[in-house]
Amino acid sequence: MRILKSYGANGGLLVSAASLTEDFNKKEPVFIEFDGLPVPFFIEDIAPHGSSKLYVKLEDVDTLEEAEELVGKELFFEEEYDSGQESVVGYTLIDDTTGKTVGIITGFADIPGNPCVEVEKSLFPCHEDLIRKIDNKKRELRLIIPQGLL
Repeated sequence: MRILKSYGANGGLLVSAASLTEDFNKKEPVFIEFDGLPVPFFIEDIAPHGSSKLYVKLEDVDTLEEAEELVGKELFFEEEYDSGQESVVGYTLIDDTTGKTVGIITGFADIPGNPCVEVEKSLFPCHEDLIRKIDNKKRELRLIIPQGLL
């Protein structure tokens, strides 16, 4: 989810909400990446805002200026942030475009600017823009695989 803009004078934010899940737990932190490191934030308040946005108030973000510093950044749930890490090893990789199973993820290559997952000695880019869904229950990663890599 991307932070679209600040909202109000008390540090509120408008966030794109395409991937909001119904089982959202306010007790779990969300993460915003600063200098390549995930920084946890707890949600103080959250409410729908139109059909594809959320109003989000983060704890310790209490002014318009603090909210403005976050505009344009990605907001991750823990499982979304971990998707670029070794936690997906053992998951089934599925090409989201065709729905075909590629194989079991056997490794992760943390190439700066181009993280990749390994399946059967082949590397597939695993950039956040290419990840469509991570299903921790089914242990599946749905990824848009660029044409020509399969």
